[in-house]
Amino acid sequence: MNRDRFVTSHSPSWERLESLVNRAGHAGPAALSADEILELGRLYRSATSDLAVARRDFSGDRISTYLNGLVARAHPLVYRDRGATLPRIGRFVRYGFPEAYRGIGRYTLFAFGVFALSAMVAYILVWYDDSMCDVLLPGTAQSLRSIMDHHHLWMSNPGESDSVVANFIMLNNIQVAFLAFAGGITMGIISTWVLATNGIMLGATAAMVARRGLSAPFWSFVVPHGVVELSVIFMAGGAGLAMGDALLRPGLRRRSEALSNAARRAVRVVFGCVPLLVIAGTIEGFLSPSGAPAGFKVAVGLFTGTALYAYLLFSRPRHVEPAYRFQDLAEPAPPQREALALTSR
Repeated sequence: MNRDRFVTSHSPSWERLESLVNRAGHAGPAALSADEILELGRLYRSATSDLAVARRDFSGDRISTYLNGLVARAHPLVYRDRGATLPRIGRFVRYGFPEAYRGIGRYTLFAFGVFALSAMVAYILVWYDDSMCDVLLPGTAQSLRSIMDHHHLWMSNPGESDSVVANFIMLNNIQVAFLAFAGGITMGIISTWVLATNGIMLGATAAMVARRGLSAPFWSFVVPHGVVELSVIFMAGGAGLAMGDALLRPGLRRRSEALSNAARRAVRVVFGCVPLLVIAGTIEGFLSPSGAPAGFKVAVGLFTGTALYAYLLFSRPRHVEPAYRFQDLAEPAPPQREALALTSR
C-alpha cells in the first residue's frame, strides 16, 4: 500500500477523532453531544483498523506512532467505566459477590481442606503429646500453658476497651486474608502456607484446651465470630489458589493473560470479604469475650454462619437471559431476537 495515499485518504477521520478527543478533555464523553459520542465510537473503530494496517505495512514509520497514541487517548472515552454508583454497588453486594464466590467454589473447598487437615493433624499430635505444642506454637505455647494451668483462659482483656480490641482484631484478620489472597502470585504456595499455619494454630490450641478440660469456654469464644471469620479466610485463600492455578495451568492462554483474568475474578471476592471481616471483628471484640451465656454465643455463631451461606449460595437475580442453542443461531431469528442476541454479547 502506498504510504501517501493511505495518509491522504484517512487523515480527515484521524483529525476529526483527535478533535473530539481534545474536546472531551478531562470531562469525558459528557462534554460531547449524543451524535458526537456515536461519531467518536465509529471513528475509534476506524482508527484501530488503520493502526493495524499501519503496523503491518509501515511499522517503522511515524504514522504507526501517531495512530497508536491517538487510539490510546480515545480508548478510555469509548470504554469509560461508569464508576462505583450506588445502584452498581448494591447490585454487587446483592448478586455480584455471591456469584464471584460460587465461581471459585472448588478453590475455596480446597482451601478449607488444607485448613481442616492441618488442624486435625495438629490436634492429634498435641492431644497425645502435650510437648508438641511447643513445636507447633513456638513462643506462644508456654504462655498459654501457664494461663491454662490456673484453669482459666486468656480471652479477657483487662485494661483495654472493647473498641480498641475490635479494631486490632479487624486489622489482623484483614492482614491474614490479604496475605492468603496475595500469596496466589507465588503459584499458591504462600496461600497454602497461610491456610496450613492458621489450621495448625487452631488445632494445637484446641487440643491444649481439651487436655485441661476447658473446651466449653474456648469454643463458646471461638464459635460466635469464628464461622464468619474462618469462612472469609477460606474465601481469600481460595481466591489466591485460583490465581496460583492460573499461573500453573494457563491452558492455551499466556500466563500473564490467565493470571489477569483470574485476578479480576478473585479481587471481587476479596472486596466482598472486607465487610464480613468487619462483622467478625466486631463480634470477636464485643460478644465473644463477654460474659453472655455460652448458649447465646453459640446461637449467634450458628445464625451468622447460616445467614452467610444462604446469602452466598442462593442469592441470584430472578431474571436470567435465555440460553441460545445452535439451532437458534442457524435459523433466521426475528428482529427482536437478533437485537437481544447482539445486546447479550
